[in-house]
Amino acid sequence: MIIVITPYVELNDWHIKRLCTIESQIVGVILRTPMDGQQLKRWTIQLLANGFPKSKVIMHTDLALAIELGITNVHFKEGDSRAAMLKKKCPHYQVSMSTHSAAMVREAKTQQLDFVLFGHLFPTASKPEVPPRTQTEITDVLAIEFPIVALGGVTADTVHQVASHFTGIACISSAFGHELQQFDKMTQKWRLKKVE
Repeated sequence: MIIVITPYVELNDWHIKRLCTIESQIVGVILRTPMDGQQLKRWTIQLLANGFPKSKVIMHTDLALAIELGITNVHFKEGDSRAAMLKKKCPHYQVSMSTHSAAMVREAKTQQLDFVLFGHLFPTASKPEVPPRTQTEITDVLAIEFPIVALGGVTADTVHQVASHFTGIACISSAFGHELQQFDKMTQKWRLKKVE
């Protein structure tokens, strides 16, 4: 499972082209952006018009827009009570959440969410003041039988250090901030790791 997250910027045609190029390598893209609902709606419609599958679009917290566009994948910030409510009310939705501790992963499992992102694993520009999760924290999380996706600083250079017990990997800069060859290299290394 490889998930990408949009950079926290106003999305444009370049992001659409990049997503359409890497679409076959990913299971989904989390649309995390400061754009307002109307801007994001127009951009998402344009993304879909370019052939990107609706089934791979994951709306970040904007449940109203997800419903309006018929998108049934929604990702929430850690601790957002709407995640559990949505999963209970609409079990056919794919609901995920960001987590930073084993306790939150256990809570997501209890709430019957579909998967969690857990991080960050490596130093990352998006959280320069926050140290990565410790090996003990990672071990504790991986002891929980639940789909857990590793996040944070995962690149072609660090992916070999990600435990194969993770269900998948997620990234921002590797998908949008580097040359495509680097993204391809990272995804190939991860797939090889998962079949070892």
